Amino acid sequence: MKILNSPKPDTRVLVILFLALTALPLYAADKNTKIDNKATESNLHVISDEMIAEQSKATVEFIGNVKATREDSVLLAESVKVFFHTSETKKEGPAGQSNVRKIVATGNVIYTAGERKAFADKAVYTAVNEVLVLTGKSPKLLTGKSWVTGKKITLYRLEERVMVESDGKNRVQAFFDSDDQNQPTSKKKDE
Repeated sequence: MKILNSPKPDTRVLVILFLALTALPLYAADKNTKIDNKATESNLHVISDEMIAEQSKATVEFIGNVKATREDSVLLAESVKVFFHTSETKKEGPAGQSNVRKIVATGNVIYTAGERKAFADKAVYTAVNEVLVLTGKSPKLLTGKSWVTGKKITLYRLEERVMVESDGKNRVQAFFDSDDQNQPTSKKKDE
């Protein structure tokens, strides 16, 4: 573990590390799963070749064969960098709101939550509006046997919608398996 810009770890660095380890997998939560306090309190286990915490930049980066596991969710990537709010950027929000501002995963990103999977070269999650953007050569969302792919996939978690864009050369492609269409969803309309 490397800690930059500090001769020895102080409590601020330890707080940043704790926040990184407790908030990392929220960026790609299943859109049909309602996040509640129980879900955010579950344990997180991160394995990587290296970790760099930079207090002056309010970041923690896990580098090399990163695997983050929480309950039935697994994030794999070459690098996962967590950007935190500082006292200058933090806005007042609900009690218990995360200090995470943005999470960027790069390099062979694979996120799995139950039957749902996301593949991309880069995934960027912005916490304030709960938007996940998947980009790269051919980002893909997969649920069961159904899938969608394009040049850029944007998931708007708060609005429960997805936008898939092409690059002008290759068009958006989707396949909807009839067996997947008949599966019950885990979220009721009135929730």
